[in-house]
Amino acid sequence: MKKSLWAIAISLVPVVSGWAAASVTVNQSGAGDFTTIQAAINSGASLITITDSSNYVENLEIGSPDGLGGDPLNGGPPVTLTSNQSGTNRPVITPFASKSYVDVRQTGSSRQAGFGLFANNSVVSNLIIEAQPDLGVGMGAMYVMATNVIIENCLFRIAPGTLKRLPAQNPLLFFAEQLGVSGTQGDVLPGGRDCNGCLARNCEFVGVAPDAGSLDMTPDNGGYIGAKTDTPPGFGQGSGYFRMDHYSDGRDVFVTLEGRYFHHDQDYGLFPSNFGTGAGSINVILKKCRLDANGKFLIRGRGANIFVESSVFTRAGQNISSDTQNSAIGINWPDNPGVHAPSGSVSNCVFYNCGSAAYQRAYFGGVNNDSGTTMTVDHCTFVDCLSGVTAGSDANALSQTIVSVLSVSNSIFHQIGDSVVPATDAYRNTLTNGAPELVGGLYPDWAYGLTNFISGTKWAAVFNRYNWNNVSQMIIGNCLVGSIDTEDTRSWDQALTDNTQTGCRLFAGYDTNFVGADTVTRGTPVFVNTDPDAPNAFQLAPGSPGQGLGANLAPVLAPKLGISQIGNQLTISWTQPIWMKGSLKSTPSLSSPVWTTVPGVSNNSVAVTIGAGNQFFAIRNP
Repeated sequence: MKKSLWAIAISLVPVVSGWAAASVTVNQSGAGDFTTIQAAINSGASLITITDSSNYVENLEIGSPDGLGGDPLNGGPPVTLTSNQSGTNRPVITPFASKSYVDVRQTGSSRQAGFGLFANNSVVSNLIIEAQPDLGVGMGAMYVMATNVIIENCLFRIAPGTLKRLPAQNPLLFFAEQLGVSGTQGDVLPGGRDCNGCLARNCEFVGVAPDAGSLDMTPDNGGYIGAKTDTPPGFGQGSGYFRMDHYSDGRDVFVTLEGRYFHHDQDYGLFPSNFGTGAGSINVILKKCRLDANGKFLIRGRGANIFVESSVFTRAGQNISSDTQNSAIGINWPDNPGVHAPSGSVSNCVFYNCGSAAYQRAYFGGVNNDSGTTMTVDHCTFVDCLSGVTAGSDANALSQTIVSVLSVSNSIFHQIGDSVVPATDAYRNTLTNGAPELVGGLYPDWAYGLTNFISGTKWAAVFNRYNWNNVSQMIIGNCLVGSIDTEDTRSWDQALTDNTQTGCRLFAGYDTNFVGADTVTRGTPVFVNTDPDAPNAFQLAPGSPGQGLGANLAPVLAPKLGISQIGNQLTISWTQPIWMKGSLKSTPSLSSPVWTTVPGVSNNSVAVTIGAGNQFFAIRNP
């Protein structure tokens, strides 16, 4: 396999540290100021640093869910909770007892998490935070009801040695909105804490425990889709990675998820919702993220607006589900009169292996404006997806005069109607190389899924408007389409008359449903790298058809090198997305390079002594 150079850029980045006056340390052995984290929080310290790699089995609360001093808006002073550890050495926080919280959507005792954060402007970093599905109704990992919170360099996962699954209302991370004094669902506390300005970056979320076995699905193993109690048993215990259940009350709420890696969850991915009828909006910004291997969607805005950029989506919709609004990315109206119909945008993203023959609708694939207002898709690349982009309104949305428009431009579609290893097949088994169902390495999802697809939803297409012949439209501008599996070229009227699926289609829908169809060109794109984990994933090769179209992730995701010198000591440090496994290597020559791993690396930094001769450094994989 050809090795690729991942980074050669060098930059000098100053590091500024801020230390509050009241700082304490935590160490279970007694080598710190406290031996438990909650005791350190209760001390009133503004900076708490954990100095060991222990497993802290305790529930945590930063601030007060009900407010301090009789003021429900005052969650308490900000706290920074961190550790001086990294990677697998980060301290682990595991819930000890059942704990419930109320918010504007869940007013009873079913919303549960082991770590509650209620103090505005707090920071949590360098921790492993676990959910505990065997406690209470199933304890999520973290519950936030505060504004301007930063969560970074953390791993969210299921606690090992557990059996049950988390319920849908308790994902790994929940961002809450404060309940009003009446205590009734939908009553927002005026001016209450609503998670506006919260930022989660450089974190990993995984829907299985670290003691899980093989995550591939086979006839004898449920993998990440099956539950431990299924037959055959699996290891899927998560319900979702992230969730918001808000009611807009005149304010605009913005949450940013940046540089995060989400993978292996049997249910949903990121699920922000807005159930409110008032003014204002709920907005989630997702950028520079990697999302892989989910039973349902990877991100869907239910009444909430979503804005996605420079991210990679793979293996969405790998499980059986009756949901109607999904794809890797989707937006939909919440089916309540007067509730917000969402909008969104997707730019510079890659979609690979999205949709499957196991799912129950052939229109699921990359992006779906199910029943929002406007969704724009620009400079994206779709490869080996069951369908490309979809737009259409359900009957309830039509009754509210919601017109769904999806605008797609400057994008590339290739091998639509197919999937490839390691997606799931029609029986929810993981495809493997050499499987007899593969045709030239491709698995025809559109055909094998026909027995699973629900009647009326069996049409797979690059541009999919199969559902209604209404005013909802798809606007297309300057897109390149490569191969389509067993392309069905019949007119839409003829296909409906025959009522048979003979292949995947370029367009599924009437001509009036598409604007700009004549801007589509055909040609086979050539990519320099088809590894979705590489920074230049599905970047067009020079001379390939479609120059200037599709995603170009390398300028955004490529690792960045920094260098500083004191005397004859050179310090090299770098950043890279957390899902990439590149390491620092060196060679004395670029004309005939012999790359060797640089020893002594710690936290993506190393000091080297300047010697005689040249030495070139780069982040490489492998």
